[in-house]
Amino acid sequence: MDLSSLINKLKNKKELKGLSEDFIRSRALEYLKKNKVDLNNEKNKDYRLMFKVLRKKLREVYGAFRSIKEKRELEFYKKIFYEFKPKTVLDLGCGLEPLDYAKIYNAEYYCLDINKEEIKRINEFFKQDNISGKAFVFNLVDENLGKLPNVDLCLILKALESLEAVKKNFSRELLSKIKSKVIIASFSKIALGKKARIKKAGRSWLRKILKKLNYNYEIRDYKDEIMFIIKKPIKIAIKTK
Repeated sequence: MDLSSLINKLKNKKELKGLSEDFIRSRALEYLKKNKVDLNNEKNKDYRLMFKVLRKKLREVYGAFRSIKEKRELEFYKKIFYEFKPKTVLDLGCGLEPLDYAKIYNAEYYCLDINKEEIKRINEFFKQDNISGKAFVFNLVDENLGKLPNVDLCLILKALESLEAVKKNFSRELLSKIKSKVIIASFSKIALGKKARIKKAGRSWLRKILKKLNYNYEIRDYKDEIMFIIKKPIKIAIKTK
């Protein structure tokens, strides 16, 4: 069995069916870099352990990410779009939300996710409804973040914690490379895998990152979500005589 066969076997699980093959491949290579496993011997205990660990990891990360992409009220997006009036919007980890919000506000949309089936559906919707937008399968953790478009507004809704589960301290790298006037990162008031509600003063790890990056931010509540409204400092070029 080669790596491709391993990926296909992992994707046989219903909950992982739509997951990008590149994302699975990257997680498998990470494991194989640290552990010696014979991919041609499925009965070997090292292979069985690898498969169990990878499947669990993918379930935890992708499953948690899918479960928090519940449908939002359109009022949530109306408040954001009509306040900041963006001409271009980048949605990282979009899920199927663009099928709803792209109808209520006229802008150019760039929608990224690791679920290829959902991306295909969004592109079909954009084309059918003559909406200016493109959706891409994009693995934020492993691909070149320099490819992200320059926009007026970037949405990272309930996604940063899942990305951190894949790659620790990834949020700082991502936030530093996003080219947007305004970044809105939101979090559920209930921590992943926990029942305890998180107060507005929480997410100290993100506050520390924003302080180190010298980014301005304010925090708002919206029902069961906490929003960080992040703005990068404006760089003013000083002319010399």
